[in-house]
Amino acid sequence: MKWNKKGLICSHETLDLDWYTKNTMLPVPYLINDGILRIFITMCDDNNAGRIGYIDVNPNNPSEILGYSKEPVLDIGEIGTFDDSGVVISCIIEFQNKLLMYYSGYQLCVKTPYFIFANIAVANNANEKFVQIQRTPILDRTEAEMSIRSAPFVIKDEKEYKMWYNADCDSVWKKNETGKLLPVYITKCINSDNPYVWDQKEGIKCFDFGDKNEYALSTPTLWYENGIYNMIYSIRTFDKGYRLGYAKSNDGFHFTRTDEEMDIDVSESGWDSEMMCFGSRYKFKDKTYLFYCGNNYGTEGFGYAELIKL
Repeated sequence: MKWNKKGLICSHETLDLDWYTKNTMLPVPYLINDGILRIFITMCDDNNAGRIGYIDVNPNNPSEILGYSKEPVLDIGEIGTFDDSGVVISCIIEFQNKLLMYYSGYQLCVKTPYFIFANIAVANNANEKFVQIQRTPILDRTEAEMSIRSAPFVIKDEKEYKMWYNADCDSVWKKNETGKLLPVYITKCINSDNPYVWDQKEGIKCFDFGDKNEYALSTPTLWYENGIYNMIYSIRTFDKGYRLGYAKSNDGFHFTRTDEEMDIDVSESGWDSEMMCFGSRYKFKDKTYLFYCGNNYGTEGFGYAELIKL
């Protein structure tokens, strides 16, 4: 794949919102009509607590912002709940005339920095606020996944629903050179006949770390094409931060990493010169876009590239 970078779309400096003053995370596109592409994003405040909002862009030219949410469409949870320290979107699907938003909730901790578990929020349409289906996560801790079960991405193939998500590796946390605790997690897959119901079981690991420098393989976005499951995901390393990778699978569970095929890297300067993460692929008519976040986990905003060659 060969991508042409088109530039920054939005950062906290673009919009005048008192609840959006820091990171921009995980863009999730949803087409309203041929004139409006709504990109749901996680908008973080000064404490880096995320709330989910959106910007509307021209689908023929996503650099053109048409509007944005003045209030969160999904806010943080009540004190004491799993999402009381922030929420992060990862996927939206349509099911039985409703929109299902898969999101993750942060809860700050004492001995480890946080827990992250996933849930579903529902709306009748894209212009309504989303309401969580329950106050507890649909992906809660298991014996093998104690701290992180997050960033679910769901599609329906010919037989069933499949979910790919972040899962910690036996609750391992590693310290970087400054002594900061960092979570070690990978991408796993589970399946279900119902997009609301997911068994509390350990998922199947999709692939392994490439070397000891990698400590997180995360935030997958997938599409099924010509009998192949294709995945773009984020690779987190100790020395470079985030980059984007690519993998393929025949069954949706076991993937082969072919990261070199992604063929996109950080820029020489600017908002994505140090980091690229949280990619989301989207096709509109004859165009294929890659929305992604930039430096410092999206502090400098998110932008997009356009596919010019397979």
